[in-house]
Amino acid sequence: MAGGRLWSAAHPRLADACLAALLVLLVLPTLVIRNPEFPGSPDGWSLAVFALAAAALVFRREQPLRVWAFATVAGVAGVLQSDGSIVLAATTCVALYTVGSRLPLRSVVLASVVSGVAYTLASVVAEGDWLDDRGVPGLQTFAWSAAASAVGVAVRSHRATLAAAEARALQAELTREDEAERRVSDERLRIARELHDVVAHHISIVNVQAGVARHLLDADPDQARAALDLVRDASKTVLSEMSTVVGLLRTAGEEAPTDPTPGMARVGELADSIRQAGLDLTWTVSGELAGLPAIHDLTAYRVVQETLTNALRYGTGAATMVVDSRPEGVSIEVRNEVGRNGRHRSGGGHGLIGMRERVDAVRGRLAAGPEPDGAYRVSVLIPRDPA
Repeated sequence: MAGGRLWSAAHPRLADACLAALLVLLVLPTLVIRNPEFPGSPDGWSLAVFALAAAALVFRREQPLRVWAFATVAGVAGVLQSDGSIVLAATTCVALYTVGSRLPLRSVVLASVVSGVAYTLASVVAEGDWLDDRGVPGLQTFAWSAAASAVGVAVRSHRATLAAAEARALQAELTREDEAERRVSDERLRIARELHDVVAHHISIVNVQAGVARHLLDADPDQARAALDLVRDASKTVLSEMSTVVGLLRTAGEEAPTDPTPGMARVGELADSIRQAGLDLTWTVSGELAGLPAIHDLTAYRVVQETLTNALRYGTGAATMVVDSRPEGVSIEVRNEVGRNGRHRSGGGHGLIGMRERVDAVRGRLAAGPEPDGAYRVSVLIPRDPA
């Protein structure tokens, strides 16, 4: 049956021509029996009009309503000529099936009623009486018309259901691919932010301390040695944190790093390292920092790290930081003098972009920019709500 449907869809005209020929062959014996004057020969007029109605079925897919009207007129004419042979309504039933499968329900109901009434009246006229031994002549055509139309409507509904299911499956497939691409893109951005935050902070320390060591190498070897120790510690830290980030890209079977994810619990260590790098940092913490969701805790830590790194790189060497833990979240404010040269970048660079992306991802708020007094201020609120 599936092969037949595929062949019919590929050759619609040929399939309908075969259907028309089959109907003629099925009706031909009935027309022979109903010709009493010439036993064994068909009723020529009835056969002619039925053949014309059957031939019109070849165009039923393109013009369903017109084919139905022609088949009904031809069928009624045949019934009148053949003394009420209702079998001539076969082409009309096929046309009604096509109408039901392709046209709106209102047109289907109207066509069914018109067909039933037309064939019933034609049968009454052909029989010469409103009643015969079985009741009203041709009344059964109503049932045939309704059945043919109902089958057509059912087929149309089934096709619509299949088409909708296929469309949903296709949409789901496309959505799945888009979702996979989006997740890959989001993960790529997240890893890029992690690498930037880790590398930028510690390489800034390495750069500053390497300059200090070079400057004091001859004048104060002990101080230069201390600066080089900071360079070594910073490089070890950046390697360790990069190993943690890159560990996210490991394949199955490789050993993943076990270092804990940085959070606000380590903000003291971060402040000490930035002080050792040369930033005169004054900072205070109020409230309890524990209780933040993991991603919010990491976001707050990275914001502090990036902000202090920028203060070290672009400021005049001094900064203040206030961390305030509130019921709605953790507030972080960092101010540093940028001097008259205004080297602090307010909009460019990937650091501030990365901070905004991190804060937006946790539904937080970030404000950054120069103040009228010449300081650069970064204010962030990281909410506690994981939503």
